[in-house]
Amino acid sequence: MSWSNTAVAAAALAVLAVTGLGATRALAQERAGKVEYIDIRWDGTDRMCVVYPDGRVDFFGKDMKDIQRPDDANKRAFYLTIEMNRLAAQGYEFVAMISDEILMKRTVPR
Repeated sequence: MSWSNTAVAAAALAVLAVTGLGATRALAQERAGKVEYIDIRWDGTDRMCVVYPDGRVDFFGKDMKDIQRPDDANKRAFYLTIEMNRLAAQGYEFVAMISDEILMKRTVPR
């Protein structure tokens, strides 16, 4: 095989490898399931809630009143962090924070 034939063969192999990798990623994402998002909202201690993908809204502020908060700890940061960790235990992971909202996601079977 001459140098130009080797270069063409190497280029063709690289194209096949990249194409195959893209197809493998797409297949892996398809098998992984769908992604669902939740929104944790702060609107004061009594109005903290989680908005779920099915439209259900769970107000969790009353549950937080039993948790001892240090006097010098910021209420918003303290309670949102506790709820975020509860949801992380259910498989959700942090996506973004916008003002008084935390967005989280998890992958669920299709």
